[in-house]
Amino acid sequence: MTARQILVLIADDDEVFREGLQVILSDYYDSVLTTGNGSEAVDLVASLLPDVVLIDPEGRGLEAARQVKARWPQTLVILLSVFDCYLDAALEIGADGYLLKGCHTEELLAVIHRLVSLTEAVGM
Repeated sequence: MTARQILVLIADDDEVFREGLQVILSDYYDSVLTTGNGSEAVDLVASLLPDVVLIDPEGRGLEAARQVKARWPQTLVILLSVFDCYLDAALEIGADGYLLKGCHTEELLAVIHRLVSLTEAVGM
Protein backbone atom coordinates (compact mmCIF):
# COMPACT_ATOMS: atom_id res chain seq x y z
CA MET A 1 0.00 0.00 0.00
CA THR A 2 1.35 3.43 -0.94
CA ALA A 3 1.36 6.23 1.62
CA ARG A 4 -0.95 9.11 0.82
CA GLN A 5 0.76 12.29 -0.33
CA ILE A 6 0.43 15.19 2.10
CA LEU A 7 0.12 18.80 0.93
CA VAL A 8 1.03 21.45 3.52
CA LEU A 9 0.38 25.19 3.19
CA ILE A 10 2.26 27.68 5.39
CA ALA A 11 0.71 31.15 5.78
CA ASP A 12 2.91 33.61 7.64
CA ASP A 13 3.91 37.21 6.99
CA ASP A 14 7.44 36.60 8.30
CA GLU A 15 9.31 35.57 5.16
CA VAL A 16 12.35 34.18 6.97
CA PHE A 17 10.20 32.03 9.28
CA ARG A 18 7.94 30.91 6.41
CA GLU A 19 10.79 29.90 4.11
CA GLY A 20 12.75 28.24 6.91
CA LEU A 21 9.74 26.17 7.90
CA GLN A 22 9.18 25.25 4.26
CA VAL A 23 12.74 23.91 3.99
CA ILE A 24 12.32 21.84 7.15
CA LEU A 25 8.90 20.40 6.25
CA SER A 26 9.94 19.63 2.66
CA ASP A 27 12.11 16.85 4.06
CA TYR A 28 9.00 15.17 5.49
CA TYR A 29 6.05 16.05 3.26
CA ASP A 30 5.45 15.72 -0.47
CA SER A 31 4.52 19.31 -1.16
CA VAL A 32 4.96 22.38 1.04
CA LEU A 33 3.69 25.69 -0.30
CA THR A 34 3.82 29.13 1.27
CA THR A 35 2.01 32.44 1.25
CA GLY A 36 2.54 35.68 3.10
CA ASN A 37 -1.06 36.54 3.98
CA GLY A 38 -4.36 35.11 5.11
CA SER A 39 -6.43 36.19 2.11
CA GLU A 40 -4.12 34.42 -0.28
CA ALA A 41 -4.13 31.40 2.03
CA VAL A 42 -7.91 31.11 1.69
CA ASP A 43 -7.62 31.36 -2.11
CA LEU A 44 -4.92 28.68 -2.16
CA VAL A 45 -6.96 26.36 0.04
CA ALA A 46 -9.89 26.80 -2.35
CA SER A 47 -7.83 25.84 -5.37
CA LEU A 48 -5.42 23.26 -3.93
CA LEU A 49 -7.30 21.72 -0.97
CA PRO A 50 -4.19 21.13 1.16
CA ASP A 51 -4.29 18.54 3.91
CA VAL A 52 -2.68 20.84 6.49
CA VAL A 53 -2.58 24.64 6.83
CA LEU A 54 -0.09 26.17 9.25
CA ILE A 55 -1.11 29.76 9.84
CA ASP A 56 0.00 32.65 12.02
CA PRO A 57 -3.12 34.13 13.68
CA GLU A 58 -1.64 37.65 13.71
CA GLY A 59 -3.13 40.23 11.39
CA ARG A 60 -5.84 38.57 9.32
CA GLY A 61 -4.54 35.05 9.93
CA LEU A 62 -7.14 34.19 12.54
CA GLU A 63 -9.97 35.24 10.21
CA ALA A 64 -8.40 33.23 7.39
CA ALA A 65 -8.18 30.18 9.66
CA ARG A 66 -11.85 30.62 10.60
CA GLN A 67 -12.84 30.76 6.92
CA VAL A 68 -10.82 27.67 6.08
CA LYS A 69 -12.40 25.63 8.90
CA ALA A 70 -15.89 26.87 7.98
CA ARG A 71 -15.58 26.13 4.26
CA TRP A 72 -13.27 23.10 4.30
CA PRO A 73 -13.68 21.39 7.68
CA GLN A 74 -11.61 18.41 6.52
CA THR A 75 -8.55 20.67 6.16
CA LEU A 76 -6.38 20.53 9.25
CA VAL A 77 -5.62 24.01 10.57
CA ILE A 78 -2.78 24.50 13.03
CA LEU A 79 -2.13 27.98 14.37
CA LEU A 80 1.52 28.91 14.91
CA SER A 81 2.14 32.01 16.99
CA VAL A 82 4.79 33.71 19.08
CA PHE A 83 2.06 34.38 21.64
CA ASP A 84 -0.30 32.11 23.56
CA CYS A 85 -3.07 34.75 23.71
CA TYR A 86 -4.84 33.32 20.64
CA LEU A 87 -5.56 29.94 22.23
CA ASP A 88 -9.19 30.70 23.15
CA ALA A 89 -9.86 32.11 19.69
CA ALA A 90 -8.27 29.02 18.14
CA LEU A 91 -10.69 26.82 20.06
CA GLU A 92 -13.64 29.00 19.07
CA ILE A 93 -12.91 28.75 15.34
CA GLY A 94 -12.31 25.00 15.51
CA ALA A 95 -8.58 24.98 14.85
CA ASP A 96 -7.11 21.50 15.02
CA GLY A 97 -3.93 22.58 16.78
CA TYR A 98 -2.06 25.47 18.34
CA LEU A 99 1.69 25.66 18.79
CA LEU A 100 4.08 28.37 19.79
CA LYS A 101 6.67 29.26 17.16
CA GLY A 102 9.41 28.40 19.65
CA CYS A 103 8.44 24.72 19.63
CA HIS A 104 10.91 22.07 18.53
CA THR A 105 10.70 20.73 15.00
CA GLU A 106 9.98 17.27 16.37
CA GLU A 107 6.96 18.59 18.26
CA LEU A 108 5.50 20.23 15.16
CA LEU A 109 6.10 17.11 13.08
CA ALA A 110 4.50 14.94 15.77
CA VAL A 111 1.38 17.14 15.90
CA ILE A 112 1.00 17.11 12.12
CA HIS A 113 1.53 13.34 11.99
CA ARG A 114 -0.99 12.67 14.77
CA LEU A 115 -3.65 14.88 13.22
CA VAL A 116 -3.19 13.41 9.74
CA SER A 117 -3.27 9.89 11.19
CA LEU A 118 -6.46 10.64 13.12
CA THR A 119 -8.24 12.02 10.06
CA GLU A 120 -7.19 8.99 8.03
CA ALA A 121 -8.44 6.67 10.79
CA VAL A 122 -11.88 8.29 10.82
CA GLY A 123 -12.03 8.53 7.04
CA MET A 124 -12.08 12.30 6.58
